[in-house]
Parts: sequence; structure tokens; C-alpha cells
Amino acid sequence: MSSPLKVGTVLLQDDTFIPDSVWVVKETFCSGWQAITNLNGEDLDRQIRNQNWNFMFMAGALHGTSWGSWSDVAVRCAAIRVLRKTELAKFNAFEITGVHKRKFLSFHYVTVTGHSRHIQKSRVLQKLAERIHQAAHPAPGVDPNLPALPLPAPAVAR
Repeated sequence: MSSPLKVGTVLLQDDTFIPDSVWVVKETFCSGWQAITNLNGEDLDRQIRNQNWNFMFMAGALHGTSWGSWSDVAVRCAAIRVLRKTELAKFNAFEITGVHKRKFLSFHYVTVTGHSRHIQKSRVLQKLAERIHQAAHPAPGVDPNLPALPLPAPAVAR
């Protein structure tokens, strides 16, 4: 990604389906994620809602930290760490709400703060199992001959 991350940047998981009438410019950010470069979170939310879709905002901020100088690389590493937390809950988007550069005992570090978001047609947030199932099946317009991703095995209670 050529430009540094900033507050309002939205990152989408690869293969996230959004209405065709919502025009977004995407750049690869890291494996599995793309950054939207032409719209911030508020503008994307407005355009998605105009198409009678929903861009849900999850309460509870997530944080990712990276040690190092206050460079774009440190910000990127911190963002990748926080994206891993979003992937665990199977949400398909993430909005950056804060980038904080700090110092502790003369060591520089960066903290990226944000909120998981989820794009879907329904007004009711899908359960985790439904989001996993949706992620495993191709979106409209995707080649159906491609194999679907396998569903993860259920967790065994001990």
C-alpha cells in the first residue's frame, strides 16, 4: 500500500461482496485484506446503506501494537496484528479509529485501534456459524467451479 494508514481507513477481507453500485478503489494491504483508498468509513457506510445493505459497526475497540520507530512499517505491523483479531470473529471489514505513536522508557511503539465491521444484506447480524458458512461459499459473480473453503471442525469441549 503506497499511502500510510490513517483514521477512517476501511480494510475489507478479500472476496467480500458489496453491491455493484458502490464504487470502491481497493489496494492489497496484506494477505487476505484490501484497503479502500477512495472512501473513508463514513462515506462507505452511506453508500452501502443507500443500496439497502448494512455496514454494521461492532462495539468494543480492538488494539494492535508494534514496537519500533514511528514509521509506516510499524503502523502496518500493528494493523496486521489487529486484523488477526477481526478474522477470529469472521467479520469481513475493519475500520481504523486511531493510530497512536508513543514512547515507553525511550522505546517507540505504535498502537492501531479500530472496530470490526461487517457488510451484509440482512439487518440482523448473522451468527458466527452463518458467517463461517457464508465465507466458505463463493459470492455472487464468483466462478462456482472453484472449490469452496472447508468449514473448520467444531471445537471439542474438555
